[in-house]
Amino acid sequence: MKTFARTLFFAATLVVMLAVPLYGQNGSINNTLNIGGAFNVKDGSTTFLTLSQSDGYLGLNKSLTLPTTTDATLGVIYKDGNRFIHNYQATGTYGGNTFVGLDAGNFTLSGSYNSAFGYHSLSANTSGFGNSAFGYMSLRLNTGGNYNSVFGTSALNANTEGSDNSAFGYQSLSSNTTAVGNSAFGSKALQYNTQGNENSAFGYQSLSKNTTSGGNSAFGYQSLKANLGGYNSAFGYQSLKANHVGYNNSAFGLNSLGSNTDGYNNSAFGLNSLDANTTGNNNSAFGTRSLHSNTTGQSNAAFGFNTLEANTTGISNSAFGLFSLNRNTTGNYNTAIGRSAGLSITTGSNNTAVGYDAQVPNNTADNQVRIGNTNITYAGIEVAWTVTSDRRRKEEIQPLGSGLDFVSMLRPVSYTRKNDDKHRTEYGFIAQEVEQVLKDQRIQNSGMLTIDEKGFYELRYNDLLAPIVKAIQELKNENALLKKELESLRTSMASK
Repeated sequence: MKTFARTLFFAATLVVMLAVPLYGQNGSINNTLNIGGAFNVKDGSTTFLTLSQSDGYLGLNKSLTLPTTTDATLGVIYKDGNRFIHNYQATGTYGGNTFVGLDAGNFTLSGSYNSAFGYHSLSANTSGFGNSAFGYMSLRLNTGGNYNSVFGTSALNANTEGSDNSAFGYQSLSSNTTAVGNSAFGSKALQYNTQGNENSAFGYQSLSKNTTSGGNSAFGYQSLKANLGGYNSAFGYQSLKANHVGYNNSAFGLNSLGSNTDGYNNSAFGLNSLDANTTGNNNSAFGTRSLHSNTTGQSNAAFGFNTLEANTTGISNSAFGLFSLNRNTTGNYNTAIGRSAGLSITTGSNNTAVGYDAQVPNNTADNQVRIGNTNITYAGIEVAWTVTSDRRRKEEIQPLGSGLDFVSMLRPVSYTRKNDDKHRTEYGFIAQEVEQVLKDQRIQNSGMLTIDEKGFYELRYNDLLAPIVKAIQELKNENALLKKELESLRTSMASK
């Protein structure tokens, strides 16, 4: 700083001495100063300039006045022969330019209202106006771009015609040439962007590899770092970090959609949500680790902590509630509503589980519905259930062979449920006993009885209606036969 100050004040002295005539006693300066002495420029009472022999400093007690710079010979402070400080303006322009730094600005530009601070900053500018460049080689190649704001070494370094860009940080938007409306805050943010417009990048290397795509927003360290696609939004550390050509994605949270490359129309909100997704499309994940393992699965919706966490390639699943459909991997078209609903489903498809911890009987089977968990004691509906029974939905239709014999083997019982605090009496059958009846009647593969993966039995009571009707019909036929025999017996006795 001392060397710089000495040089600056020495230059100022020369300007004053060479450009301003000294009135009064004129003459050559050829005196030798004694040790501790000083050379003064003064009138009768005021000292204007002092040169100290002891430290070589120049003291300027009045203002240094420079003319407006209209060429390389007026109002310019040089350093080692290079322009250093000037405010060049072309004749007939508004001016208002300020350039500080070796080779900052130039003497051929026609633009106005530019400010450049730093080596070669705005050094190629021609018609560009309203630009602000602060930093080594910032906006160095800009020629006609307007209203750009730059803070940082090599920021917007390659910009030529791009306008309305803001770059803050080392090499931020350094490759931008003609793109407009970009905002880059952070070292190497939007570093390789050339023609992509209206991108916003906040954080180290955010959107750093984006080249021509526009409408992206990246907030966070390395968010959308590898992006080449358009209209993506990433908020959080390394969110959408690997995105290549995927578009219309939204990621909020650390590592959300972090592995996505080609997937599009995905929304991930929460830590590690959809973070393994690569090419899956149209997924929505809301909650920490929701759809965490999904890679190519499509059109899934997960809402809640660890929902659909293990899903990899399954499609069109909907999970609402903490841990719902948590273990599903390749199952499709499943719906789970409630905490831990459908938790154990792995590869089954088109299953529906509604309510807290509602689980279908078979985790790998399809087309199952479960409402409520094993603890519920009441299920009500305002009207009677309507069950589909159209002939067109059935095949292998056969008359029922077992009626009265089957029904007579059943053991109706009364009981109370262990989970019913009120110990209310219910009526029905024991499923294991019904299983034995089915075996005795040689009835195989009956849908009346279901055993889940934990070994618990379930009984479909409506399947008992047909055997009961069949039993009534058999009783009616027997009754008719008995009536006929009785009538025959009466006739025979009357004839004797």
